[in-house]
Amino acid sequence: MVEGTITTGVDDLLEFLKGKNKVATEEAAKVLGVSLKVVQSWVDFLVEEKILGVEYKFTKPYIYLNQPKEEKKAVIVEEEVSIDEFKDAFNKKAKEKDIPAENVNNLWKNHLLQEMEKKKEFFFREARKKGFFNQEELWINYKKNIIKM
Repeated sequence: MVEGTITTGVDDLLEFLKGKNKVATEEAAKVLGVSLKVVQSWVDFLVEEKILGVEYKFTKPYIYLNQPKEEKKAVIVEEEVSIDEFKDAFNKKAKEKDIPAENVNNLWKNHLLQEMEKKKEFFFREARKKGFFNQEELWINYKKNIIKM
């Protein structure tokens, strides 16, 4: 974890389960130092979100991670395009659609903002990984600078 990062009991539970096959909920509660009732409420939520699975042996519940975290990560490979190339492609499409020149600039800004919103979650996640705690301020400054281009 990044220094200064706050973790929760749920984070501790997930970390505890890494590398383990199946663990009794009672054992997880004991190791984490919380009540069985608290662990059960976490498990209920995590099962609903398909992060954990539960298996019963007689009446004793055992929990496990559905997939190792590494397997869940999807690698998204996008072709890098400069802002100028992106704008040129937009202008070309606008011209092909006979959009009046006086409307293109406003449409471009709206289109750019919409595309940037698709990248916002990635931006925040990467900023957190790098230890930046002022992600919102960074994002606002980034948007302002891109729009000015």
